[in-house]
Amino acid sequence: MRELSRARWEELIFEELGAADIEIAKAPPPDELYATSSCMGCHGLSAMGGLGPPIAQTKLTEEEFHQIVRKGKGMMPATKESELSDEQVAQVYQEVKQKPWDENLIPLAFKVGQFLSTKNVAIVFLFVTLFAFVFGTKVWLYWIRLSAPKQLWSAVKKFGVLRAFGIATWSLIVDGFLVASLWRRNKMRWFLHGLILYGFVGLMLADVLIQIFNPTRAEMSLLDPLKLLPILSGVAALAGVFAVMVRYRTDEYIDNGVTQGRDFLFLNLLLNTLLSGFLVVVMKRTGLTGWVQPIYLWHLASVLLLLATAPFTRFMHVWIVPTMVALTRLCEEIVKSGVELGFSREPSPGRHHKSQRIAEDLMKTLDPNFDGPVNLRYYP
Repeated sequence: MRELSRARWEELIFEELGAADIEIAKAPPPDELYATSSCMGCHGLSAMGGLGPPIAQTKLTEEEFHQIVRKGKGMMPATKESELSDEQVAQVYQEVKQKPWDENLIPLAFKVGQFLSTKNVAIVFLFVTLFAFVFGTKVWLYWIRLSAPKQLWSAVKKFGVLRAFGIATWSLIVDGFLVASLWRRNKMRWFLHGLILYGFVGLMLADVLIQIFNPTRAEMSLLDPLKLLPILSGVAALAGVFAVMVRYRTDEYIDNGVTQGRDFLFLNLLLNTLLSGFLVVVMKRTGLTGWVQPIYLWHLASVLLLLATAPFTRFMHVWIVPTMVALTRLCEEIVKSGVELGFSREPSPGRHHKSQRIAEDLMKTLDPNFDGPVNLRYYP
């Protein structure tokens, strides 16, 4: 009587929730291989889709099915024989071929995600990256123009173009990438800054290396160097983001009154990108496959927004600050060499070309027809 009552209650609950929208997980038969294989992780318990497409009642031949398992397809990684033998692949094929087709069991996440094929995702990212590049270059050139490169060029030619190029390149490495000035001033701040900078670089490097050495994205051990690099880089970047967030709450001078909103947008998008990336890995490793697709969509959206907003947020300082520092370093070396204009009492050594640009802009404002040279004299 108790069993009948329980069964009736399950039936009533099932009807109330809607049989079309849920799938009650039942223990798989002991001889069923599909439910315990990595295939179920992507295609769902009923083989009606998850991270991957529905494969119930598959129309593929056994040979085609075997080739896809071994070589991978789209975002699906290849499966090695050590992970799933040929006999097991054949058994899985027979099992999914016999599973019933029920469109009501196709997850909503897959219905959305099916439009995100490898090709479609690549096209979207191409356009977003192009957008970010165009507007990012526009912002970068704005700051370059403020540094008066036209007026500086005459001094660069006297100083030596190759010599100037060498100094600027060295400064980009030491002052830009290694952030030597911050290291000299505050080593703790340098460390926290480096967590984000070098963590982000590590993630990009890992993606390139995986594309070269593991293009099929086959599952790797957590101790594999190609797996350790993105994990450790992600942990470093995430720790750096949390440290900056703490600083936003504790440093009363962090708000410059102009860019804080955009700075915080960049920080939050970076946090969402890193957090969702970690969660995708965790959900796949722990077998919580129902969460993989929606979290992966969250990850893609975060990355796209991070790129699309890059020209208008703190992201741009990655390019602007090293460029400005390199130009400043170049100006200092030109002044030291004594080849510039030779004003021994110049009030701001290395900035004469900027003063000249301001003077030229002023003369054009006063007289639109003015096209003559502007000569500056400094008095003691």
